[in-house]
Amino acid sequence: MGAGKTTVGQLVADRLDRPFSDSDAWLVRRAGRTAREIETSDGLDHLHRLEAEHLVEALADEPPPVVAAAASVVDDAACRGRLAGTGVTVVWLRASAVTLVARFPAGAHRPLHGSSPATLVPDQLARRGPILARLADLVVDVDDLAPDAVAEAIVAYLGSNRQTSTSRTGA
Repeated sequence: MGAGKTTVGQLVADRLDRPFSDSDAWLVRRAGRTAREIETSDGLDHLHRLEAEHLVEALADEPPPVVAAAASVVDDAACRGRLAGTGVTVVWLRASAVTLVARFPAGAHRPLHGSSPATLVPDQLARRGPILARLADLVVDVDDLAPDAVAEAIVAYLGSNRQTSTSRTGA
C-alpha cells in the first residue's frame, strides 16, 4: 500500500493503450465497499480472498490489462503460480518502509489490518519482499521517482523485451 500501483498502473496502461484493472476500484464495483470497509465488516481473510479473485479475473481478461493488484496476492499460492506463469510480466514498485509509512494514512480506502503503519509496513516488507523479489521481472525503486518516471521505466523495459503486445502486466 502506498507504492503507487494505481497511479503508475494507469499511466502505463495509457502509454500502452491497454485496459487498466485496479484492485481497489474492483472491490468497490464488486462488493460495493472499500478494502477498509470489507476488512472491518468481514475480516482480513475475506478481503484477501477478494483481492486474489480480482487478480485471477484480471489475468483472464482480453485484451490483456495492466493490473494493479493488492500486495496480499503474493501470500496466495495459486496467485503466485499465476504470476509466475507464461505471458505475465510482474513489476514490483519497491518502496522503503519509510516511504510506505508516510503514504499509508493518505488513503481512507486502505485497510488498517489492526496495526499501526509503523509496525505493519516493516513486517509486510520482511515477509513479502523475498516473494516479490522472486516473482518480479522488473523491480523499480520508487522512493525518489515521480510516477511518470516510474511509468517510463516500465514501458521502456517492456519495449526492450518486446512484451508489450503479448504480456499481461501487473504493477
